[in-house]
Amino acid sequence: MGDVTGGRGGSDFAEGRQRRQLVGDDIPDGCPFGSRKRDGRREWLVSSYSEARDFLRDKRFSRAVLAETTHPRGPATRMSVTDLDPPRHTRIRKLIGGAFSARRAEQLRGYVETTADGLLDRLIGTGPTADLIAGFCAPLTFTAQAELLGVQVSRREAVRKRANARLGKPGSPRSAVYQGELLLHDEVAMMLADTEDPPSGLMAELIEAHRSGALDEAELTGLAASLFFDGHALAAAQIANAVFCLISRPGLLASLDADPALLDAAVEETLRYSPAVNFSMTRVATEEVTIAGLRIKPGDLMTALLPVVNRDEEVFTEPDRFAMDRNGRHLSFGHGTHHCIGAHLARVEIQSALRALSRRAPELSLAVPEDSLEWTVSPTMRALSALPVRWTSSAVLDPLECRARRWEDRPAA
Repeated sequence: MGDVTGGRGGSDFAEGRQRRQLVGDDIPDGCPFGSRKRDGRREWLVSSYSEARDFLRDKRFSRAVLAETTHPRGPATRMSVTDLDPPRHTRIRKLIGGAFSARRAEQLRGYVETTADGLLDRLIGTGPTADLIAGFCAPLTFTAQAELLGVQVSRREAVRKRANARLGKPGSPRSAVYQGELLLHDEVAMMLADTEDPPSGLMAELIEAHRSGALDEAELTGLAASLFFDGHALAAAQIANAVFCLISRPGLLASLDADPALLDAAVEETLRYSPAVNFSMTRVATEEVTIAGLRIKPGDLMTALLPVVNRDEEVFTEPDRFAMDRNGRHLSFGHGTHHCIGAHLARVEIQSALRALSRRAPELSLAVPEDSLEWTVSPTMRALSALPVRWTSSAVLDPLECRARRWEDRPAA
């Protein structure tokens, strides 16, 4: 699907739950489902919160069965945890889940915050305007992920280039993505085989799992390469979406520095209001299923429309209003078996990015008119192509000033 909003990927993308605008298909008002034909099969499109939750945790819908019909499939795609079903999904997720746990993400927070400050130092030093995605969001999330995975510093740039090339551009043919995956897989295989400067972190753990017989050679290299697919890009896009939400509402970014307790709520609301993930992962029904009185036949596809689901007025009061006092019940990270494995890391990345920006550049603003921003809108991603921003030198603080101000504002003993 192309950008059916004509470039308007901003807040009006899901305003009023305009389902026809979202999916290019007529969905009657009051019906939690719509449908369209996809690759000769019927695809059901879920637009309500309750039914989406039910669908996402229903084991009668399969990712693996659908993935097996997608060609060509590279060695990393065949090992991607997002395309596996239990029990294989359970086995693989157990091997990598610990590295993405809330505890591990929290241990990485200091590194992510230091990286964010360093990136801002360089960005601010280049002048009063910059593309925040290219200069801050993208390098922050890839660096954080590379650190967590244990990629050698000497190899990070090569892996980053291969990972970004594999992502391709909107509308890239499947064959191009496949070729990009093969190159990424080869790069990661060389990284794993480096004995003079070996990887650490999760990469080292996977090597040990291979030595112990828990993974064969193809599983080792394929699984390792799959971890560089799109998590870093989606996290970068989500940071940019969050910043856009805040700076397009005067005073909100600065309020996070004035009241740090607002930070977590701001992150969850930006995830609800402006998710970088557009559609859930599509699944195929393996047997007849009835949801909300609708009969789903074996072989039918089903997908949740996350921007619409997150604005279900039966769950969210005034769903089209950006409000940082909501309970974080969005489904932007999915639900059930395939709940995003990188959710904890993504939250730390977004929190660290917003904390750094609110402290260092609380008066950050758009450097171009809002209606000139370009969006990439596809079933996979809803992201700004660039985020040109401006800061004023009088409102920019360096890290030492930030630390001094926090010390002055500390509670009395």
